[in-house]
Amino acid sequence: MLLTFILACAPARRYFSSSELATLDNRDILRVAPGPWEHDAVPTVYSNATDVPDDLIIPALATLMTLPGATDACDPSTGRPRADAAEYCLAVYRTPEDWRVSWPIRNLTGERSACTPPFGGVEDKDFGRQLPVFGFAHNHPCGTNMSSSDLRVSPAMKSPEGQWTMVEYAVAPDGSPARDARGQLVPVWAWLATGSSARPRIYKWNPLGEVFRWNAAAKRWYFQATCEPQRPGNLSTTLPPPRCVPELDTMSEARPE
Repeated sequence: MLLTFILACAPARRYFSSSELATLDNRDILRVAPGPWEHDAVPTVYSNATDVPDDLIIPALATLMTLPGATDACDPSTGRPRADAAEYCLAVYRTPEDWRVSWPIRNLTGERSACTPPFGGVEDKDFGRQLPVFGFAHNHPCGTNMSSSDLRVSPAMKSPEGQWTMVEYAVAPDGSPARDARGQLVPVWAWLATGSSARPRIYKWNPLGEVFRWNAAAKRWYFQATCEPQRPGNLSTTLPPPRCVPELDTMSEARPE
């Protein structure tokens, strides 16, 4: 009876750390995320659509923001992330039956460090590893906007020559691409949940750098800007924010044009 009581009170898992994950080719960058994320607020969506369903990604991002240190983790005196601030990454993928997201990955080597997306793909408990990833989602714990490095994140695949490379379309790690009804490659997306818990901001962007913001009232995405990453200057190692036209509005709610 005592053992039963201890098991019943054990805390449910909320995320994985990078050190817990398997890798491909023994390369740390190619971490494999377990899936799907088993959380009451994160659905599995049954849809034949090629596009990632909003009914999946919006609840997943909202739940991501409830994880420890995922939001409102700023030092008021500096405006910088506190020591307990954390970024979480998850992969969005499709099985032969439905759409799912992986478990969130938190980088525990430094709570102020960015999370590393699971470039090795997903190991789904029902369908195994060779499933196409349609993009990655993550949070910013201090309400900051997207960074230049965020814009460069895409799934990785192994080429016939044995080299790992990032691609701009949905693909499984072995190089098997996802295709739409016309047989065309499907461009990937990336998503960001940021802002405060009271006023969250959710963005998505494609390989062209076209950024959209979610409007919760209208339940749809509105175009915001076209952004491109910038590289650090000759005398700096700090990556500047992306260049966006028009300038990305981080304050007001996304509105119809």
